[in-house]
Amino acid sequence: MDITFLTKVIARIGYSAKCIVYCVLGILTLLVAFTATRAEEVTKKSVFQEILYTPFGSFSLTAVTVGFACYVAWRLAQGVTNPGNLDMTKPKDVLMRLFYFFSAIAYGSATYVSIKVLMSLQDDSKQQQQQVGESILQTTWGAILVGAISLAVILFSLIQFKHVVKTDFMDKFVSSMPALQSKIVVWCARLGFACRGVVYLMVGVFFMNASIAQKSEKAGGLPEAVSTLLVQPFGPWMVSALGVGLMGFGIFCGFEGRYRKTD
Repeated sequence: MDITFLTKVIARIGYSAKCIVYCVLGILTLLVAFTATRAEEVTKKSVFQEILYTPFGSFSLTAVTVGFACYVAWRLAQGVTNPGNLDMTKPKDVLMRLFYFFSAIAYGSATYVSIKVLMSLQDDSKQQQQQVGESILQTTWGAILVGAISLAVILFSLIQFKHVVKTDFMDKFVSSMPALQSKIVVWCARLGFACRGVVYLMVGVFFMNASIAQKSEKAGGLPEAVSTLLVQPFGPWMVSALGVGLMGFGIFCGFEGRYRKTD
């Protein structure tokens, strides 16, 4: 089989899996805004559980897990083979290539969680992570490391906002994409990247607080961001906007699965 064709198939399966997961994640966020659903349930693990509870759930979750594994393989392929011909003499391109590997690690972790949900394995990783985080923050180098991570996350959030303004993500799509689909992609992506920018900015601040206070419980992810927004004035509406944005990003990923350049 032609390796180029195989790479395209793997990439498209991976983006399609992201489409499903982000759309379900957006729905869960909307449920938090206007129902008794807890913000702690807005996680990828909860998404995998929701998929498992649907008709043909085991088959569906297996497909999503395979899709995430394909996405990890695609990111690793991007990092190793450099299909975009990134210039390694430019700091921007070096960071982008490193991002491919970090993305592979992040989605590899999500794939592992999906497998655990699929196999109905007990998960006490959150408590273990808090214990490890607490021990790391008790050291000077640990607090500095967490602070550096927080700055990296904040920088990543700013990149999300840059995508909203410049719509530079359109360079990743084939020129033959129909005009109507292009318009849908632009608005779904803008909405999705804006919401991701807000979430990553909040997560970066959470980690900065954890670094300064040297307390791991002050760090947080999407559930903590949702909880923080929920108690603000017009909180449910902000959370619902976040949910719609996550669904928009999921739709954007779906179009990536169909029209993104993979050569």
